[in-house]
Amino acid sequence: MIKKESRQFNISVEGINCEKMYFEHLARLINSSDSTYNLKVDPRKMSPMQYARRNAHKPVEKRKGNKKLPYIHVQDIEDYYNEFHRNKFFGMIDEMREVEREFGISYELGYSNYTFELWMLLHVADMDYSIQDRKAYLSPINRWFHRDFADLDEFKQEAAFQGILDEYVTIDSIKQAIRRAEKIVAQNAQDRKASENYRGVTFYHDNPDVSVHEIVRLIFEVCEVK
Repeated sequence: MIKKESRQFNISVEGINCEKMYFEHLARLINSSDSTYNLKVDPRKMSPMQYARRNAHKPVEKRKGNKKLPYIHVQDIEDYYNEFHRNKFFGMIDEMREVEREFGISYELGYSNYTFELWMLLHVADMDYSIQDRKAYLSPINRWFHRDFADLDEFKQEAAFQGILDEYVTIDSIKQAIRRAEKIVAQNAQDRKASENYRGVTFYHDNPDVSVHEIVRLIFEVCEVK
C-alpha cells in the first residue's frame, strides 16, 4: 500500500475544546478515507499573532497552481450588536491583517454567527432561522443529537463533544453541512440582509451566518476528498 502524502493546515481557534477537537476529528476522517492526500493539523487555542509567532518560521504547504495555503482562524461572532463582542471580532480581523504584514503569510477566517454550535447542527439539520440568544441552540442540540444536556457547557465537555463527533460527523455529513451552510449564505443574500465588509471579511450582521464551510471545503479540495 502506497503511503499518502500529507497537506498541512495551520489553524488557530478561539474555543477551548470544540473547534480544536472538530479539526482533529476531521483529519482522522480524511486520513482513513480514500482521499488523495492526508490532512495534518495542530489546531491551537491561540490568537492569530500568537499562532504565527509559534509557526511562521515553518514552510507553508502549497496547493495546485503553486499557491501557498492560508493560515486559518476559527472564531464566533458572538453578538454583532454588543459593542464589546463586535470590537472583539473586529480586533481579531485586525490581528490577522497585522500577522499578514509582519510575517508575509495569508490568514483567512472561518466564523459562525452566533456560535460554533450552528456549524455542528448543520451536519444534521437545516438551521435557517434566527435565534435571540446562543442558549437557544441547546434545544436543537438535544433534539438532533439525541442528548439531554442541561446546558451548553455540558455539550462542550470533551467526552460529550467527542461522542457527538464520533456518532454524527462523517465525510458525508460534512458535505451535507457545507451544502446547508451555502444555502444559509444564499438566503441571506436573497433576503438582502444587512452585511458588512471589514478588512476583506464580509459577513451578515444577523444570525444565522457562517463561513466555516469555506474552510472545510478548502481542506476537502486540497486533500482531494472523494
